[in-house]
Amino acid sequence: MKNTTELLTSDNLREMGLIGAPKGAGAHFKRFLQRKNLTAADAARDLNVAKSTITRFINGESELSIDLATKIKRVYNAPVDVFFRIDAQYKAYVVSQNISKSVA
Repeated sequence: MKNTTELLTSDNLREMGLIGAPKGAGAHFKRFLQRKNLTAADAARDLNVAKSTITRFINGESELSIDLATKIKRVYNAPVDVFFRIDAQYKAYVVSQNISKSVA
């Protein structure tokens, strides 16, 4: 077995198949809703937005806006700061993947 002092990074763990690719904030919000037994329609009603706003967000077709984040925080007391951090990490991952593909 190879002895190494290399730190494990997310990229290393992905290469080893131990973790998957990160997901955007919408995917995490979808899981949040599922844990609360809420549908996209329920969330749309609770947040006073169109159902398409919620479905586009959870499907990764639109980003988390400040307005929607404010409503999510106010109505569900959800950790929206975490959603924004998750989204930033996801975007950084997508950029790194795009760069890797263009260099290869």
